Amino acid sequence: MAKIKSPNPKYNGVSASLPFANGEAETDDKWLIDWFKQKGYEVDDSAEKKAAEEAAQKEAEQREIEEAEAKAQQEAEDKAKAEEEAAKEKNRVKKENKKASSK
Repeated sequence: MAKIKSPNPKYNGVSASLPFANGEAETDDKWLIDWFKQKGYEVDDSAEKKAAEEAAQKEAEQREIEEAEAKAQQEAEDKAKAEEEAAKEKNRVKKENKKASSK
């Protein structure tokens, strides 16, 4: 949420659809934030920027978690496939040995 400060610190009223009390108003509307900046109002959007940075950080962390989970899943599938192939090979060799010993 950005805080908009009127040039008149005692202003009470509505400007560009924002209600001001004692020269201050708050909004999340990016268009209004830009409009007030262009008109020379003091705009403190540091909380909004911090929230956006935190959201981006959380998204990056979530992507890392999802990638790690996908990698672990793939490794588990590869291991299971290798174990299955090893068991098949063991059975094949066992059958060959049995045939050879019965001759």
